[in-house]
Amino acid sequence: MATEKKQWVLTGEAFEGLLKFLDSDPNRAAGEYEQIRQRLMKLFRWRGCLSFEEYTDMTVDRVARRIAEGAEIRTANPHALFYGVAMNLLREHWRKSEREVRALDQLRRSYEAEKNAEELFARREEESYRETRIECLRQCLLPLPSESLILIKKYYSEGDVLDKNQRKQMADALKISVNALRVRAFRIRVEVEKCVLNCVTREGAAMK
Repeated sequence: MATEKKQWVLTGEAFEGLLKFLDSDPNRAAGEYEQIRQRLMKLFRWRGCLSFEEYTDMTVDRVARRIAEGAEIRTANPHALFYGVAMNLLREHWRKSEREVRALDQLRRSYEAEKNAEELFARREEESYRETRIECLRQCLLPLPSESLILIKKYYSEGDVLDKNQRKQMADALKISVNALRVRAFRIRVEVEKCVLNCVTREGAAMK
């Protein structure tokens, strides 16, 4: 069974080797190192890398590792070496960012598709409920006596109760008081609504 490759860690010895690579004089090497770090952070920050400090450390680690492992350094300019490693890391960063953007975009499209499917299902459910209610209303109106059917249709013909004058005219035509007309219409409406509710409930249970 293959073992996981251990992550390389910058040791004190490797860091000392890095400083010697920068300059044989410890003080000048320390100054050079700090200058390189500042330039690396600016480079990563200007190139849109938000984790510029982390990527600066990664650059230093990779250079130090090359030196510690005795890799051939083809440039005598330390800044060019660090710059080249930093650009490789930036390319990796951009590829990673692109993958993350694609993954997020795919997740967004998946969420939108699921949301659209839910909205479509909800609309179909609402349409189905409305159609069922209309059919139930038709069934519940059929058994009504003709006078009750005419009364309820006329009383609620405008989607709401008639105004005062219209109710008076209707009551006079039926030879009853306006209050009696209101009570009669209310009772018919309650019975019809109860019938519709029971019908819709039965239809809903039958569909499950």
